[in-house]
Amino acid sequence: MGTAQVPVKSVTAIPLKQGWDEGAFTSELLNKSIVPRAISAADTDKKITPPKDVGKPPPIQAGTYQGTKLALTQMMKRIETRFESFFDVAGFETSVPLALAVDPKSLYTFQKPGSDNYPPHLDIIPKVDQVNLLKIFDFMRLLDTGTLVGTLLPDTILDFIHDHPEGFTVDSIEARNNELHKNKEDIFDEENIGNRPDWWTDAVFAQQQFVGTNPTTIEQASSEWLKDFTDAAQSNTEIQNLLSTGNPKSFYVQDCSYFRTAIGADQQADMISNDGMRRLCASVTLFQLTDAGALHPLAIAVDYKGSLANSVVIFNKRSSPSSPESKDDWPWRYAKTCAQTSDWLRHEVTVHLINTHLVEEVTIVAAHRAFSTDHPVYRLLQPHWLKTLSVNAAARATLVPNIIVKIVGITDPQLYAFLRDGYKRFDWTAKYVPNDLASRGFPPEELASNPKFHNYAYARNMILMWQTLRKFVSSVLAIDIHSDEQVEKDEQIASWIKEMQDDNGGQMKSFPEIKTFEDLVDAVTMCIHIASPQHTAINYLQSYYQSFVISKPSALFSPLPKSLDDLKTYEEEDLLAAYPIKHAREWLLASHVPYLLSYRVAEEQNMLNFALSTAKLASLNNQTQLAAAAAQLYADLMQLAEVFKMNSKDMDDKNKSYDVMDPSATAVSILL
Repeated sequence: MGTAQVPVKSVTAIPLKQGWDEGAFTSELLNKSIVPRAISAADTDKKITPPKDVGKPPPIQAGTYQGTKLALTQMMKRIETRFESFFDVAGFETSVPLALAVDPKSLYTFQKPGSDNYPPHLDIIPKVDQVNLLKIFDFMRLLDTGTLVGTLLPDTILDFIHDHPEGFTVDSIEARNNELHKNKEDIFDEENIGNRPDWWTDAVFAQQQFVGTNPTTIEQASSEWLKDFTDAAQSNTEIQNLLSTGNPKSFYVQDCSYFRTAIGADQQADMISNDGMRRLCASVTLFQLTDAGALHPLAIAVDYKGSLANSVVIFNKRSSPSSPESKDDWPWRYAKTCAQTSDWLRHEVTVHLINTHLVEEVTIVAAHRAFSTDHPVYRLLQPHWLKTLSVNAAARATLVPNIIVKIVGITDPQLYAFLRDGYKRFDWTAKYVPNDLASRGFPPEELASNPKFHNYAYARNMILMWQTLRKFVSSVLAIDIHSDEQVEKDEQIASWIKEMQDDNGGQMKSFPEIKTFEDLVDAVTMCIHIASPQHTAINYLQSYYQSFVISKPSALFSPLPKSLDDLKTYEEEDLLAAYPIKHAREWLLASHVPYLLSYRVAEEQNMLNFALSTAKLASLNNQTQLAAAAAQLYADLMQLAEVFKMNSKDMDDKNKSYDVMDPSATAVSILL
């Protein structure tokens, strides 16, 4: 061994492929006094969000882009682990099954309505054994743990990795993204949408409505929307004729016009963040779905303000998907960016957080309160609750107040109003997959055979998954429940309904009055659908579609155009101004949140392994009917895997396969 000194820079330049060493990271946190404050939950009436400033360590003054991302990843994992530990000790999600010494109704209680910013959820410090639980909660300093994420965000990012020495252009951002992936730098070890050269095109924009992070809200355009867009197209003869003479059932919309109502803002008010830097728009996008199955954007209201007449509406210069496309049509590209920004909020807060995480939490708490552990409904649902309650508590304490609020284009109170509004809009039975698809203009019976729908792989897959899960649920419930009368007289089922609907419980008035066996099968299937395939479909593609920030920003960073004439003057520099290119902290968070939420599903936590495990254990216990039902589920899922591959191959887009719903990648519960 030589004695020559190794240059420090030659070592520190080596990327940390596996993240920070845990011990070294802990030492650095202690060195910088980044520790949770000793705040008692009793002092905040057990609210999970603490006072913001008192005694809080100041943010790090400066840090590197890569180092900050690695630190955030490490801290988020530790926070989730911390909450898991508390939920284990408290008895909510025990690592070893325990015979509860208390009535589940005393342990699993709903937070007092209106006591915090969120829709109904578990009270994590219930009255039962409250003194001891409060001591544990305070000892673990859970109240302030989530705020450490904010402390790790430096005031200055020293080496914004998307900087370009000759100044920003859209092409330079794209090139830098490709360079980072080529070199496997930072977290760029998996592809994202920016790696495909056509990411900006109408076809890829449209494709995301069917197989992107939010394939759940595109719906057939109402006659009112068609009339309004036709009226708005008076000066565009080609589009007007298309709208007037085309098949009304061929037009679809992504409708975010309700945003201002949801946040309690005036219809003419600008939507803007606390610090005035970020803006939100309420876009409405009109598409045509051709008989050949090509979805094509025709028009975008960049920010709906009460009516299309009062909004800036731009029409695509390309009336059909076969028309030539210009990369330099900056007004249209800006409008598509607005649509993507609107969908970012709708997807992340409503489709993802509310419609899966928080709705599922309510069903879990209500079920614990209503059912004994030997009830067939409880036994069916329990495997699909793994980690969900602790993950949700961590999200309420960390993700929303310390990350999401910092990257969206509305104020904190407006974001929480949007959350609560999304929960109120959730319609339980309308969201049953067959009902949902039919109501949005995608007849379930035509999805497999009509060429018009061959690109909508999410819908084609999900209707089959629903039918498969429903078949399994029906078979298992039929072991113990043999008639509609038995369902109607079941006091525990009646209690579940009450817990879901009650003003002091789930507050979900759309939860059905379960009177028949088929009603029960649907309701239980819905619980599993939300926890497993639905959450998987809308969660695990986030890193691919959203980590390339300019494809789908979380907010706009410049004022929106006031008129169509203004928008028509837009050039590349105007589009660039809307991106967070001068806001490294916001860019970092917007690109990293999808990564944090998109870890691959562990092999032992997927639906295939659940079915196989259930079949084997039931067989060992001589539960022949359950073993048969689970074995059939396994066989059906294996068959679905092949069908899903074919559905992906059927799509026109050959660049990105749609494999997120493969049963081997479908999480058994909401794990992230």
